[in-house]
Amino acid sequence: MTEVNLMIDENSRFSLVQDPIFEPNVKLTIGSDVLSAFVAGGHEAAAQHVKVSGDVDLAHAMSKLAGQLRWEFEEDLSKLVGDAMAHRIVQVAKKANTYGQAAAKDVGGSIFEYLVHEKPTLVQQEELTHYKNNLRQLRDDVERIEKRIERLLEKT
Repeated sequence: MTEVNLMIDENSRFSLVQDPIFEPNVKLTIGSDVLSAFVAGGHEAAAQHVKVSGDVDLAHAMSKLAGQLRWEFEEDLSKLVGDAMAHRIVQVAKKANTYGQAAAKDVGGSIFEYLVHEKPTLVQQEELTHYKNNLRQLRDDVERIEKRIERLLEKT
C-alpha cells in the first residue's frame, strides 16, 4: 500500500506533503496492484484498489474529478525514452491491442462454428426457436388428441 499525502493550497492546487503537520481532510490509500488492475479492467477496476477516507464531501468532489482524469501515458513514457520512441511504443501497443481483440474474436467465432456445425454441442438461436415452436405445437396436438379420446370413451 502506498499512502499519498496531498495538500490543497490557496490557489486550489494539489501539492505533495512529505510529513503532514495536520491531520489530512481526505486520505487516499492506493493498493499495490492498482496498476495491474487498471491495465486489466480500466478505471472501474483500478478504483476498487483505492481507499478514500476523511471528509465525505471533499472525497466525493475529488472522486468526480478523478473520474474525469485520463492518464497520458505517452507523455510520461516520453520522459523516459523520448517523444518519438514513446509515440512509436504507444502506436505499437494500440495495434497489438487491436490485433489481440481481433484474434480473440476470430478464435471465439471459430470455436462457436465448431461447436455448432462440426460437433453439434450448441444450437443457433433460430434452430432453438424453431424447435421450441415445434415442441409447443406437438404438445398442443397431443392434448387435443387426448381430449378426443376421452370424449370417444365417454360416448361408449
